[in-house]
Amino acid sequence: MFKQLLVAVDGSAHSSRAVKVAAELAHQMESRLLLLHVIRDLPLPKELQQMIDTGEVMESRLEILKTSAEIIFQNATKIARQEKVAEIESEIREGDPATEIVAAAEGHHADLIIMGTRGLSDLKGMFMGSVTRKVNNLSTIHCLTVK
Repeated sequence: MFKQLLVAVDGSAHSSRAVKVAAELAHQMESRLLLLHVIRDLPLPKELQQMIDTGEVMESRLEILKTSAEIIFQNATKIARQEKVAEIESEIREGDPATEIVAAAEGHHADLIIMGTRGLSDLKGMFMGSVTRKVNNLSTIHCLTVK
């Protein structure tokens, strides 16, 4: 039924739980799994930006965020491999997370988008974060929200 699963990853605990569920489904249905990380167009914390400005940190903002994305992919891939997922791809995009998640799902002909209820933001008491809610509203593709 679902041959191409897209799971949005950001390194949060919610994201890790979404990867686990996505990997279980991918294994059961022999589906391909696409791990997607979107780099937001937001400034770095001022402390990190100061380190870049003074030369203490040599990488650019984008290089730092891409390195972080690779670590997120490594962790997510490890979870997927533990669930014996055969086909795993990863992709980094830049921009508005919800818009990019929907565009990637459409571009890769995903049958299902899987996300955590929220990401790295600290929204205590909220059922669903703004990115998850926006993806559910924008997408014509089935969405699975993992608590």
